[in-house]
Amino acid sequence: MSAFLVSAGFLLPARAQDAAEAPAAISQKKVSLAKASPFTADSLQAKVSGIAIVSAVWDTARIGFLQTGLFNNKAEAIPDKEMGRYLQEFVNNTFGGIFTPGKPRLIWVVEDLRIGERTQMMGEKAYVRVKATAYVQTGDDTYKLLKAMDITHLNNGFDVTHQHRNNISNAFKEFYAAGAGVLDSVLADAGPGLSYAATTGIYAKKRELPALKDPVMNDGIYLSFASFLENKPDILQYETKGKAGKVKVYAIPGDGQKTIVPALWGVVKNGAVFKYDDKSLVGLSRSGYGYVITSYLSAYERRQSAIIGGALMGGVAGGLLGSTVALQHTDAFPELKLPAEATAIDMETGALIF
Repeated sequence: MSAFLVSAGFLLPARAQDAAEAPAAISQKKVSLAKASPFTADSLQAKVSGIAIVSAVWDTARIGFLQTGLFNNKAEAIPDKEMGRYLQEFVNNTFGGIFTPGKPRLIWVVEDLRIGERTQMMGEKAYVRVKATAYVQTGDDTYKLLKAMDITHLNNGFDVTHQHRNNISNAFKEFYAAGAGVLDSVLADAGPGLSYAATTGIYAKKRELPALKDPVMNDGIYLSFASFLENKPDILQYETKGKAGKVKVYAIPGDGQKTIVPALWGVVKNGAVFKYDDKSLVGLSRSGYGYVITSYLSAYERRQSAIIGGALMGGVAGGLLGSTVALQHTDAFPELKLPAEATAIDMETGALIF
C-alpha cells in the first residue's frame, strides 16, 4: 500500500505517526514563516502561474532542534501548522506576487526542511537545509523535471533562533531562481514527461523501505547503509568491547574465533539501532520516515537505548551511554566550514545530518 495519500495536491503520510512518536518530555518551539519577505524579481523571472507544494518531508514531527535558555537546552523546532499547509502558504505569500496567468505551473516536491543551531565563543551559528525537486507542467497530466537541489547554508549571528524564518525563505528563493534559469530550455525539450501519479510515486517508493516499514529491525552487524535499509544484517553473531570513542566490534564466526570488523555502518541489538561513528555507537530511533539520534528524544527513549546499550557492552551501561548522548557532528555536508550538531541521519546516504 502506498505510504502517501494524495489529496488536494499534497502527499500526506498514510500513517498517523506524529502523535504517537512525538516525545512528551521535550520542549517545543514553533517556527513561523508568516512574515517572510516576498520574492522580488524582474520580468525575466516571472515565468510561472503558480507553484503547488507536494510535501514529502521525512520527519513528520519536527524541522530540527533549537538551543534554548542559558545552558542551551534542546527544543524541537516545529512548524506552526500542518507541514503541507505550512509550505504552501509560505510559497503563496512569498512568490504569489510574481505569478503570471498563462505561464506554466510548477510542482515543488520538498523532501527535507531542516534547521539547526550551534553555539561558539564569538557567536551562534544557524543552519538550514532545503532539499527539493521542481517539475514543470507541460500538459494536462504531464510533468517534466525542472531542477533538483539540496541546499545547505551556515549563517552567523547572535540570537539566531529569530533568523530561521529568513534563512528558510532565502533557501527557497535560491531554489526558485535556479529553476527559473533553466525553465525555457526544459520547455523546449521535446522529450516525454511523467504523469502526476508517476511523479509523486517516485517519492512514495522511498517510504516503502524495510527499515521504515518492518515492525522490528533484525539484530546483527550492518556493513553498509544499503544493508540497513533492507533490514538484512551482514553478520549475525558479534560482540562489542570498549567505551565511548574506543568501541570495537567483533564478528564471531562458526569456529568461535573473534575477528575485528574494521568498517561497518551500524549494529542492531534487541531491535535497537546504533550507528557506528568515530568508534562510538550512536543510538537511533525511528521517527516519521527516518531516524533521529535517540538522545534528542524523550527521557524514556534515551533510557531504553541506554539499557540495551548496556547489554551491548557486556553490562557496562555507562560505557555506551556516553557514546549515545555525546555530541555528534554532521558529516553529510562537507561544504559547511563548521559542521552542525548532528540530530538525525540522511535516508539516502546514512550520513549524519542536523
